[in-house]
Amino acid sequence: MKRTAIVALAILLAGCTHHLMLVGRTSGAVGSAEVTTAGNHSGPITITLAGKTYTGQWVYAPQGGSVGFGSASAFSGNQSAAAFASFAGIPTSGPGSIIAGAPDGSALRCVFNYSENGQTGIGSCQDNKGEIYDLQIN
Repeated sequence: MKRTAIVALAILLAGCTHHLMLVGRTSGAVGSAEVTTAGNHSGPITITLAGKTYTGQWVYAPQGGSVGFGSASAFSGNQSAAAFASFAGIPTSGPGSIIAGAPDGSALRCVFNYSENGQTGIGSCQDNKGEIYDLQIN
């Protein structure tokens, strides 16, 4: 179990770079961003969208996870076998949001669901003029 915890911690601390893609549902405007999590569940973000640069914060609220132990024994005549297993679950998915603004007063708000297992997410964003953007994270 100690080894599992160390491996999980090393993975979280190594950090992952995620690429975000936004596409406007009516305008077709395309945007992108890149964030490195470094084991954090929040941080700064810069999004380039339709010729504007939005800066702000992202946050992800992981949910789930568990810790468990189990054992099994089998007997047959003079023979016996035993097994013991343990696991430490880590959060596997959860909701997140992005709030960002541009120097001209434009604002962008996003909500998404993210899966740590697949390191992907989907969601949507809306600017302060009402345009909705589909959001993909990979």
